[in-house]
Amino acid sequence: MLGAMGFIKHSFLIGLCAACGTESSGSLLTSGMSAEMSAQAGSNGTTTVTAELFAGEPIQLIFVDLAPGDQLIAHHGSMSQTMEKEQLLTIVEYSATFDSAVAGDSYSVELMRSIDHGAPSSSMTIPTSFDLDPVEASSSRAADMIVSWSPTSSDAMSWQITGDCLTTANGTVQGDPGMATIPAGALQPVMGQGSNSCTATLTVSRAHAGSLDPGFGDGGGTQGMQVRTATFTSAP
Repeated sequence: MLGAMGFIKHSFLIGLCAACGTESSGSLLTSGMSAEMSAQAGSNGTTTVTAELFAGEPIQLIFVDLAPGDQLIAHHGSMSQTMEKEQLLTIVEYSATFDSAVAGDSYSVELMRSIDHGAPSSSMTIPTSFDLDPVEASSSRAADMIVSWSPTSSDAMSWQITGDCLTTANGTVQGDPGMATIPAGALQPVMGQGSNSCTATLTVSRAHAGSLDPGFGDGGGTQGMQVRTATFTSAP
C-alpha cells in the first residue's frame, strides 16, 4: 500500500488527474523520461525511498510503468532493495523501506534498463532530524494555528493538513524560524461540511535537495526528507 505521505500527495494529485495517464517504459528511452524521488525519514526509525517516473516532464503527469527487464533499485550503504510497484488509479510509484533514519545518511536509486544505460545514480541525503511540538487537541478553523518544532536548520520546511471534512491545505515556511502560523481561514471545509468537526492530520516536512541522474533527459528532482505528523480535531 502507498505510505501515509504517498496517500496525502496522491489524494491531491487525483483531483488534477483528468488528463493523467500511464505509459510502459518499453516504449521510452531514459532520455525521454523525468523522475521525482525522495528518501523520507520518519519518527519510527525507518526511511522510505520512493520514485515516480514520467514520460516527458513531471507536470504532464504521464506515469511510467516499468516493463519486464527494467527495474528500480534503492541503495543504502551495503544494502540494496528492488523497489516495489504501488499503484493508485493511474498513479504509479515505486518504493523500498530501510530500517534506519539517521541524519546525514545517503540513499541512491538506480534505474536499470535493457533498452539503454538507464540512470544509475540519483542520490539523496537525510537532513537534520527535528521534533514536532505537541499541537492543541482541537483547533478552530476561524483562528490562527501555531505549529512549532526544534531544532532549526538551513533546509526547506513545509506543512500540509488533510482531513475528511477539509480540502487539503499546504504551505511553505520562509527560512526556518522553528515555527509556522497557519492563518485563520487557511483550512477550508469541503462542500456541505462547514459546520462539522473532523480529525485532521498535520504533516511537517524538512527537505534537502539531492542529485538526479542526468540520464533522465526531461529532468525532475530528488530530496532527502524528515517527516513528522500530528493529529488534532479541526473545528468550525
